[in-house]
Amino acid sequence: MNNIKKIGLSALAGSLVAFSANAVELSVSGKTEVTYSNTQNGNNGNPFGNGNSIAFSGSGDMNGMTATYTAAIGDHGTASSVTSEVFASSSLMLDMGDMGTIGYDNGVGEFGLSTIDDKMPYAYEEIWTYTGGSNAVAVAAGGSNNVLGYKNSFMGANLSFEYSPKTGSGTGGTNDGSAGGAGSTGSNVNLAVTMSPMDGLNVGAGWGESDDVNEAQNSQVAAQAITGFATYAIGPATVGYQKSETRGGSEGTGSNSLQHEVDIYGISFQVNENLAVSYNEMENIFKKTGSGVTGLNNGADVTEETDGIGISYTMGSASIRLLDSETTNKGGVVGTTAENLEISLMLAF
Repeated sequence: MNNIKKIGLSALAGSLVAFSANAVELSVSGKTEVTYSNTQNGNNGNPFGNGNSIAFSGSGDMNGMTATYTAAIGDHGTASSVTSEVFASSSLMLDMGDMGTIGYDNGVGEFGLSTIDDKMPYAYEEIWTYTGGSNAVAVAAGGSNNVLGYKNSFMGANLSFEYSPKTGSGTGGTNDGSAGGAGSTGSNVNLAVTMSPMDGLNVGAGWGESDDVNEAQNSQVAAQAITGFATYAIGPATVGYQKSETRGGSEGTGSNSLQHEVDIYGISFQVNENLAVSYNEMENIFKKTGSGVTGLNNGADVTEETDGIGISYTMGSASIRLLDSETTNKGGVVGTTAENLEISLMLAF
């Protein structure tokens, strides 16, 4: 019996040594940011804000392939008697070399249509970020939460594919935080292809389709989106144009509320190695239909217009950024306007 115990303990010790030898070391990076935001024609509270983020990443060998894990914790700078820190995003990737990379993405945005939803040159954020404007493409993207993805390169072109087995709202949940949904089914597939056919020129296109079937209400919301972009850099200047279209709506009500045509233009200029400026415009046409009528242009179209100026100045690990933007006819409602000025000080470490 004692000999058997000794053999068991020796085997356990050996396995622990093997585990320790293959342990993955995590690297840590992070940032802290203080912002001042002034919103016109909207709800204004304290204009100052703060957020902190810590990211962990590590990789290890798996029979010649490389597995990589990343996770970010964000706290929004909030003091609370209860822990306010949350995992903002995480992903697990397996790089198979020439066979490409597969992965599980929960908020990082590694795959598919969302990686090219707005590829215009910006000195800071997208102009529609804080005004409530929309580029509309998100309705047919997987959302980057609890999705599976694949990406690879073929003859100079980069392919990125995403699949979400569950879309739409629902109640309840299942193990480890995955989304449940009583009486609601649906899925999403989307992809993006990008390439650089010549120096300075980047082009790409994407497609996505999403279904949300509510069996209890006997209705279906289907959305499709296509987009294409081109940017060209010459010296310190970069110009860009992107065109997107979405189609879809609630079949049970005859609504075509998801029909949009979007044009985005942009130019950025690198003044020196520290200072960059940009100007961008976006037009989002909300296609309207008559009550209970399907089809295009049966009602009055409304164009939502957004424009903005961005500035970024970098000093080592510190950055000062500014975005001044305005949206008119917000959400397709004539006369609704939103303006926002944000100034950000960020320190990376």
